[in-house]
Amino acid sequence: MATSSYQKAIALPFSIDSYGKVSSTQSQSKIWSDRVKSVLATSLRERVMRPNFGTLIPYTLFNSETEATAQIQSEVEKAFAQQLDLLTLQQTNVTSDIYTSTLTVEVIYGLPNDEVTSTLIGLVFSQGANPIYEELL
Repeated sequence: MATSSYQKAIALPFSIDSYGKVSSTQSQSKIWSDRVKSVLATSLRERVMRPNFGTLIPYTLFNSETEATAQIQSEVEKAFAQQLDLLTLQQTNVTSDIYTSTLTVEVIYGLPNDEVTSTLIGLVFSQGANPIYEELL
């Protein structure tokens, strides 16, 4: 019996297909993209049984734009070194849009099969003392 070298994982976002089964995927880029998003979007100490899982990225959003950008890049590097060590981080691009008050993080990395892919993560960025909706009025 031949063994397959491909993994099968639950497709995210979680959904049920038309046959009542949990949707799954064998696309390596999709599986790894979901894992990268899971690590980077989870706040450190958010998971009770895995307190070291995640990053401090959610806490950087109340800093200035330049501080947040530097901290996000540092957190992405730490996450890839400690939690995503099978992947090769190549580049992290953080861009801001002052009109929508968002930071967009693009992470470019190499998969274990040497394929290069990227994942986008959008974050709401709050500047100033007032909530965003009050500042834009």
